[in-house]
Amino acid sequence: MNTPAHGDPVAGGLRAARFAVNAFVLVAAVLPLYLLLKQSVTPELETFAWPPHWLPHHLTLAHFISVFAVSDLRSAVPRSLGVAAVSAVIATLLGAMLAHAMARSSFAQRLGFSTVSGVRLLPMIAVAIPLGMILANLGIYDAPSGIGLAIVHAAIAIPTAALTLYASFAAIPLEIEEAAWIDGASPLRIFLTMDLPMVRGSIATALILCFILSWDEFGFALLVQQTNRTLPPLLYYYTVFGNVGPASALALLMMIPAVFVVLALGPSLRGTLMAGSSR
Repeated sequence: MNTPAHGDPVAGGLRAARFAVNAFVLVAAVLPLYLLLKQSVTPELETFAWPPHWLPHHLTLAHFISVFAVSDLRSAVPRSLGVAAVSAVIATLLGAMLAHAMARSSFAQRLGFSTVSGVRLLPMIAVAIPLGMILANLGIYDAPSGIGLAIVHAAIAIPTAALTLYASFAAIPLEIEEAAWIDGASPLRIFLTMDLPMVRGSIATALILCFILSWDEFGFALLVQQTNRTLPPLLYYYTVFGNVGPASALALLMMIPAVFVVLALGPSLRGTLMAGSSR
């Protein structure tokens, strides 16, 4: 009788390779965050020291203090939060409508995928000048509220929201909607009271993606909000002028709202992933 061989070199090699890949991915993800944290709490002379110091020798909060002392930051934080929140809500709502139409009509599916793909392939910066002219004519260019930038970010994020939600709407049995329609429910009521609750986990995912897309977007934020800036252009100016410490501190602060949004919407997302998106 043959017994299974112990210490199979092939299996051991596969385990070692899997461990090496996992370790590489972990280090690649954690190392930039560690360097960001280190640079934000160490003097700049130590940051540029050679050979580099992997462990901080001196700690300081001067970079955070200098960032908070900038008046632009105190207005940029609520402006960035407002722009990201408004654009995420608008993009998710319109993306859900588009995704539902694509899931229920073959014509809408072909047209929607063609449009979404075309928009994603178009270099957005190419429309910056005419877009700026349109916003200026509407009186919302460089507005202190950032409403013009929120509209631009919503338009950019609609394809992301639609692609995120499409599979969930397609998984909803058509018979459920037909039964509600026979009982007298309108298409709008079916969409709002039946379809949206069944894909709430995917909606949470779309909100997270759209929020982060707006929160981190730089190109249009620089062009549309030239004086009433959001956080990414401020981070850019810190970096361009060689202020590595304050730039690291600001980048670390910019991570907090994004992490908070992911944690706040995480339970809804995890619940749907475990129970299925078409509950």
